[in-house]
Amino acid sequence: MTDTEDRTPPWLTGDHVVERDPLKIVYIVAQDDDRLDEVSPFQGFGRSWPSTLWALRFLAIAPASIVERMWPLDGLISQRMGGQHVMSWLPLSISTLEQIGADEIGLTIVALSGETEIADRVDAWIGKQPRPVLHVRQGEVVEDEEARAYCDTTLREHVRDIVEHHGGVLTPARLQAARDAIERWNTREPVAIALEMRGHNITVANDMVLARAERVLAEGESFVGESEAEYDQVCIESAQAVLDVRDHVGYRDFHRIFLPRPGLVLTEPALYRQSYARVRLDPGESSKARAFALRMLQKQTGLWNVMTAADALALTEDSRAQAIVAARQAELTTHMHGVGLMAAQTCSAVLRLRPAVNHLFPTLSRYARNIRATSPAARFKTPRLFDEVQQELADAIGTARLDLIAGYSGSIKLVSDAPLELLPVGNLPLSLRFDVSRINATPGNLMMGELVYRGSVTLSPDQLCKILIINGFSDTDALRNLVTVSVERLRSEWQGRVEIEFVRVKTRDELVVALNASDATILIFDGHGHPGGDDGIGGIVIDRTPIDVWSLRGEARVPPIVVLSACDTQGMDAATHATVGNGFIAAGARTVLATMLPITGKEGAVFVARLIYRLAHFIPAFLGMRHRRVDWCEIIAGMLRMTLATEIVTGLLEDGQASRDIRSAANVDINTGDPAWYDNMLEKIGAEAGLEPQAVERRARAIMARGETIRYIQLGCPESITIDDGTIDDQFFPPDVREAILFG
Repeated sequence: MTDTEDRTPPWLTGDHVVERDPLKIVYIVAQDDDRLDEVSPFQGFGRSWPSTLWALRFLAIAPASIVERMWPLDGLISQRMGGQHVMSWLPLSISTLEQIGADEIGLTIVALSGETEIADRVDAWIGKQPRPVLHVRQGEVVEDEEARAYCDTTLREHVRDIVEHHGGVLTPARLQAARDAIERWNTREPVAIALEMRGHNITVANDMVLARAERVLAEGESFVGESEAEYDQVCIESAQAVLDVRDHVGYRDFHRIFLPRPGLVLTEPALYRQSYARVRLDPGESSKARAFALRMLQKQTGLWNVMTAADALALTEDSRAQAIVAARQAELTTHMHGVGLMAAQTCSAVLRLRPAVNHLFPTLSRYARNIRATSPAARFKTPRLFDEVQQELADAIGTARLDLIAGYSGSIKLVSDAPLELLPVGNLPLSLRFDVSRINATPGNLMMGELVYRGSVTLSPDQLCKILIINGFSDTDALRNLVTVSVERLRSEWQGRVEIEFVRVKTRDELVVALNASDATILIFDGHGHPGGDDGIGGIVIDRTPIDVWSLRGEARVPPIVVLSACDTQGMDAATHATVGNGFIAAGARTVLATMLPITGKEGAVFVARLIYRLAHFIPAFLGMRHRRVDWCEIIAGMLRMTLATEIVTGLLEDGQASRDIRSAANVDINTGDPAWYDNMLEKIGAEAGLEPQAVERRARAIMARGETIRYIQLGCPESITIDDGTIDDQFFPPDVREAILFG
């Protein structure tokens, strides 16, 4: 596996092992040593986050490298949109920091801390390091303007000191580049925009994005809305301001190699699933105010909350009720700051949604139970239940936000627990209209870890196409050979292009051995999913025994790409956040293709075989056009669209030449990026079958509601995995030029 920033040789002499790009500034956010039982009550954030949120605001303004401040702003923003020149930052527990040395982190290091005790321990750690580390304590930098001034003075002088006294470890070319950059360090003149500063948590994420883009908002009064419509308007205006910056900067030719990251983030904080259940207070601890506070958090559907004067007074008179509200407010603030810093790295707009999206559980549960039902009568109800899910999602988000989403073009990132992939945008669900991936909002600490920006990993087709298929079925299971047989039937199509290792495991130990013995890039698990027992932890089933995949962390090598050919691995009606999909992310996967609902054995096997065929043929053909790289998110999204096309065409037309021609035409539209592929396909079906457009649309939706396609979702960061056979790379960096760049 080759990281786009890992193509340089080691930059230090001797045995030092540090950040590969020596001109990067590495930022460490020091946290306390949180125990699992010390996380916040409703979303699961470590207790240190509230005291270090100021650091995330600081990072939104700070330069990512020594040389960044000498570059033109628009070009820099455009490169960030392609995932380049992003910040190297990491939240670290203080004990972890104390166990490593500066040489393991980087040349130029900035540590940021919150609580006094942690700050003192950071100072003690710095005193043991071989070169200076800049330490910024809570309270030293408060406002954005102070952060800008700090970066242009104190940080610049720290960089100068490091380069002059410790720069001998750099190659001569890099040392000279660093010196030139310090002298040309540009104190940027911020660009004023008309958007008013609202000073509200619903806009803080975009405030951070705009600050990193050197946009200064007009002064305004702190926002206090008087209706839900006012909150909607502020959310949309805030997101639109970022989209306007992206439009101003525009896409450039280098985005063929540095593919644009998702430009729109849809987010809504959530509670742990079990936290939505009705809470019964201990009779001895009964409190009307506390009960009201809990119910208010559980039942909130809008951003505008209305409470009676009596309720407000009761809250102010009960300290424990106030603590409940304060704890949730801290979680909301942490969520939005984490999303904001992620989005600031790529100048992406953040659209805050409404809490109502988290209240679809009863409808989702009815739909999921219907899908699991085997009776013919259930099939007739499926389209209606699917319509209810989509309608409730649309109502929860609102027309104004839907209009913004529908008018957007590009990929989308979800940071939410709600199944926003099913949101109707026109006549398709969101995940089939756009390339979509998600980071779940719970547990909060896992979310924050995923929000730390991941640099792009660029693979050759040969590296990508190393696959480990692990079969967990028992010897008597009727499904045990379906995937193997389906893949083997296509051997003549993939042999020589894709390298596949089939392993059948009987125990957890055998699973760990198989994972650690493999250097595969893709893991396909073929087996049953387990929704979770008394502990609520979902797992995979190995020879009839549920296995907790969360426990694999640190014990097994989990490939960067995981495909779960198993039921309910990220169930839309899961009882807790501890799903199989989340577990594989926690264990180290970059991305997981998970299932929100049961999948049938036959269709699941066909899906795996189609994926392997797509890897063998689509990627070489796409790269052969020498247009641009391709990323994993769009590989899967395109395959899901093609699967839907097959489901609909075969469901509405008899097999024949016309049916095959329509499928072929739909596949061409999908693979060439035609946004009208679905409408084109329905029009052709209607003409062939002699059906009115409304009838074709109605029947197609019924097939979609019952089909396999909408059951899959992409977790993690699939967009961070790009594929290039070298032809695109060579267009930008011919071999002789690349060698000069890498070796100075």
